[in-house]
Amino acid sequence: MKRLLFVVLFFFLAISSFSQVDIRKNATAFSKGIECKYQEDVQGAIKHFEEALKFMPDDAASMFELSEQYVKAGRVDDGFAMIKQAAELDPENKWYQMRLAMFYRTMQQFDEYAAIYEKLTAKYPDDVEMLSDLIDAYLITENYDKAIEKLNLLEKQAGISAMVSEQKVEIYKRQGNTKKVISELERLIAENPESTRYYNMLAKVYMENKKEKEAIKLYNQIKAIDPTDPYINISLLEYYEKSNEPEKAFDELIEAINNKNLDFNTKANIYDYWFNKHQDGKDIDQQAFRAGNAFLENYPDNKMGYLVLASYYINKKAYQPCKEMAKQALKYDRGNYSAWQYLVLSEGPLGETDSLKTHSIEALQFFPMQPLFYWFAGVACALEKQDREAIGYFEKGRKFVTDKAALVDFDSYLGDLYHSVGEPEKAFLAYDRVLSQDPDNVLVLNNYAYYLSLRKENLDKAKDMSLRAVELEPNNAIYLDTYAWVLYQKGEYTAAEAQMEKAIKLLNKPDQTYYQHYADILMKVNKPDQAEIYRNKAKALKDGQ
Repeated sequence: MKRLLFVVLFFFLAISSFSQVDIRKNATAFSKGIECKYQEDVQGAIKHFEEALKFMPDDAASMFELSEQYVKAGRVDDGFAMIKQAAELDPENKWYQMRLAMFYRTMQQFDEYAAIYEKLTAKYPDDVEMLSDLIDAYLITENYDKAIEKLNLLEKQAGISAMVSEQKVEIYKRQGNTKKVISELERLIAENPESTRYYNMLAKVYMENKKEKEAIKLYNQIKAIDPTDPYINISLLEYYEKSNEPEKAFDELIEAINNKNLDFNTKANIYDYWFNKHQDGKDIDQQAFRAGNAFLENYPDNKMGYLVLASYYINKKAYQPCKEMAKQALKYDRGNYSAWQYLVLSEGPLGETDSLKTHSIEALQFFPMQPLFYWFAGVACALEKQDREAIGYFEKGRKFVTDKAALVDFDSYLGDLYHSVGEPEKAFLAYDRVLSQDPDNVLVLNNYAYYLSLRKENLDKAKDMSLRAVELEPNNAIYLDTYAWVLYQKGEYTAAEAQMEKAIKLLNKPDQTYYQHYADILMKVNKPDQAEIYRNKAKALKDGQ
């Protein structure tokens, strides 16, 4: 209350040229405005300060207060106009000038912002805060020489400080004045001999200017001062990379992972940086193994090490340890995509069909738009002869596929499955989708042709597709058998015999279907004795089963 009475009294005395009635009304409205201001009643404050101005239109104090309330109400332009008028009425009031400067800065009128603080610092030369604001203005307007001049003045007034020196270093860098950058950093080191930060900064400057010997001396000093400095390993990693010493650089990465003073996120970022940059390096697998074990040793309750090692093992086709690492990672992050991916990628080759199905379906609860898990769920169902269920997963999964090759795989599998469940029209539609994207997909060309031949439909199309499959793989007994059978269905028996003979010669082991096909073809070319031989071979294989 005392503060409020003082403010009211001050402005009452300042405006004595007005009538006593207007003065009292102005003071009352101003007082009410101040009360609303402290109660954070913006609209009430605006109302009373505007009322105060009605009684005394040149009341700069009310304008000053009103400008703040206008801004709070979102009326920035009105706020600017009000403080500008107040500053013009009372140009000697530093608070009015400082608020006007703030508006200029917000409006990015930096020259005006700087001009105000030039006047203020001239009037208040011992005010360190004003001097700092002027330096800020010079930095914004890129008036670096004046900024340096004022920073030197600030040092004289407030003493040498790391903040001022670092600002000077930044300015010298912008000016490209490497010599002064080095000089300023050397001064910082002299003032702060136990702070490794400035050794690091100077070492980086040396590295940027190809003064590697000077840099490594500083890095060694850092290690001597503080072996657990959280960033020394990162700096040395960068140094050894630039010096083309990748083995030493990677050793520093491992030391960084082991450094207890370096935060985990920085370690993870360093790992990502290294392996993204060196993913084609000859030692990358062994490096992943070392990094994974380092993470595991330091963070046994974090997924990171398990994921790194899972990646290593999957690349080595070591599926059992990959599976174990993936399962451990999922203990600590059930919703991690990579962990689920490594798990299903390892269970497939291990032949663990039940687990593959279970885990693929479980992964879909977390990633319902990821085609990979639909694919493995479908494959697992198909391997368990659950063709209808497999079709459901493949049909859902293909809707989320964006990669052309992956879509071909989905449709190829769907074609085989639809044929298996006795829906040839859907099978042929799936095959047509494949061939529209991949006309030389040899497996689909063969299967499509064979299934058409069995139904004795579109035999010309079947012949063209089967011939293309044989052209692509002329020594494949399966494709030759299909081609022979298509020719047989078309009544081209002599040509069919020639192709079937090639298929029989290429067989790695006896096959009942091939022998039966050959027997049927031989009958059509009037070779009943030979036909009987192959029919008996087919029967023997069937009976043997």
